[in-house]
Amino acid sequence: MAIKTTVFSEYEVRELVVKLDTETCPIGCIGSLEEETEVIQITKKCRGVVAKKRTRGTGSGTLKLTAHMPRDLYNRLMAMKSDKLKPGVTAYGRSSVHPEFVLTGRVFDEDEKEKLKAWPVCVMNTGPASKVENGAEEVAELEVEIGFSPDENGFGHYECDLEDATEDVKNAWMESFTPELVKAAE
Repeated sequence: MAIKTTVFSEYEVRELVVKLDTETCPIGCIGSLEEETEVIQITKKCRGVVAKKRTRGTGSGTLKLTAHMPRDLYNRLMAMKSDKLKPGVTAYGRSSVHPEFVLTGRVFDEDEKEKLKAWPVCVMNTGPASKVENGAEEVAELEVEIGFSPDENGFGHYECDLEDATEDVKNAWMESFTPELVKAAE
């Protein structure tokens, strides 16, 4: 396969969609999205000297997101409980188990070219946190850390180049991404 020479420099994340159970919720007010994938290093030594080294992906990693998020979505992702409490009250504690969710996104470069991204097995790595600065001139964004893991295909992160993508993938990616959607026919 020939290497494409077109450059795609990620410049702006315009939309993220969280798919939790069967519901989807868009996040459109995004400050930043930082991604880091994990790798393992395998070395082969010969007489005490490294003779060969390989780096392999694990399918896992971390996303750091700053955004303004719908409160109900935040509460559900953080497993903020409201059952057994009076209306309008939520709580976080020992019984709060963070649910798995799918996260998809639209990323653009400086020339308005679009790329789609997906993380099919996500869970919040941190609990609820906030910072309030009295007298601030800007409303603070939420900062959350999301862990992602590999799916049944062994992949934790997918990207889609829209120039080469099929219509079914383009149309279903954001709202109904699944590993099956992008798997090639055998």
